Amino acid sequence: MINWKVRLHNPAWWLGMVGIVMSPVLAYLGLAYSDLTTWGSLADVFVKFISNPYLIGTVVVAVLGAIGVTVDPTTKGISDSARAMTYDKPSVSPLDEEAR
Repeated sequence: MINWKVRLHNPAWWLGMVGIVMSPVLAYLGLAYSDLTTWGSLADVFVKFISNPYLIGTVVVAVLGAIGVTVDPTTKGISDSARAMTYDKPSVSPLDEEAR
């Protein structure tokens, strides 16, 4: 089991997910992030995305791949550790505490 509650409350996880979704869409359309300078251009990309089944499939595969990467590599299998499953928010590393 993966502790999705903690991941979904982590802004870094969402930022990564936006990149995972937007990068293949922009690449397919021949655009860069710097081309999204107006709300109209963003809306145009969204309309092109939802009208293209191939592009939707590509994004679904990318998101599923990201979920696979989300797996904790320090535990056996695809589950988070029992300790990680008890977290309500991301744990603070002792190394982070020492740096402060």
